[in-house]
Amino acid sequence: MGTTLAVVALALALAGLVYAWTVSQGLAQATRRLDRYNRALFDASEEIRRLREEHAQQLATLHGEVARLSGKAAFSPNMTMREIYALHPQAEEVLARFHIGGCSSCAADLDDRLDQLCRASGLDVEHVVGSLNGLFGSNRNGVHNGEIQRVKLPNIEFNV
Repeated sequence: MGTTLAVVALALALAGLVYAWTVSQGLAQATRRLDRYNRALFDASEEIRRLREEHAQQLATLHGEVARLSGKAAFSPNMTMREIYALHPQAEEVLARFHIGGCSSCAADLDDRLDQLCRASGLDVEHVVGSLNGLFGSNRNGVHNGEIQRVKLPNIEFNV
């Protein structure tokens, strides 16, 4: 009887071992599948992020073009840095004079608004906006006409 019991226990142990090995293989397969799905999800997420960024850039560029073509191009305090850069090619140079997102040491996020950056830097928003709007041409009466013109900018601005 003791031998029969030992054989049954050994058979049950062997069956348990086979079952554990089968479950382990299934878990390894599920883990590989989950890793594959996670990679695909990450890649899709990165593609969505890239497309959103591209969409925001194209939208800002189109808004700038519409403003320029309609003759109503002007900078305002509530514009994002992306919109400012898209509106005039020299805007980054003007902002660099104020150390707001125009140079590598004072980079700003493209979705930051100009008024927020000016407040954070302790600058007068109207002065910065006025300097940016100076990039656009004026007609004979001195009225801003929204044309892009290249402007010779000083490297440094002294505030007295």
